[in-house]
Amino acid sequence: MKKSEFIQLYLKEKGVSTWLTKPYPLLFSKLTKTKWKPRLFESPLKLFFLQSVFGSVSWGFFMWLIIWQFNEFSIYNLYGALFFGLATGTLLALDAAVTQKRLNLTNWEQWLEDNHFN
Repeated sequence: MKKSEFIQLYLKEKGVSTWLTKPYPLLFSKLTKTKWKPRLFESPLKLFFLQSVFGSVSWGFFMWLIIWQFNEFSIYNLYGALFFGLATGTLLALDAAVTQKRLNLTNWEQWLEDNHFN
């Protein structure tokens, strides 16, 4: 078992949701094989902006691919994609902030040292 997988299991046992135990750009971290910290240790504001942008773009792309290319363009399609991105960004940021406060987490490096993962 790799260290990152063990850390994910450890965080899940502490009551952290699976969504927060994985690094944010999960696809990029798998492709580049780099070590990214879990979403739980990222800034909630950073998570909000990243999820808002990527959520809106991905929702808009998939809706265009499946439905919108067959219909004429409406500004409400754009509003829907923006709303989706902002809503998921808000949920992710709130989930991270509440969990950070509940577990009293501040710094990734300090947490690794305190829990003897270094």
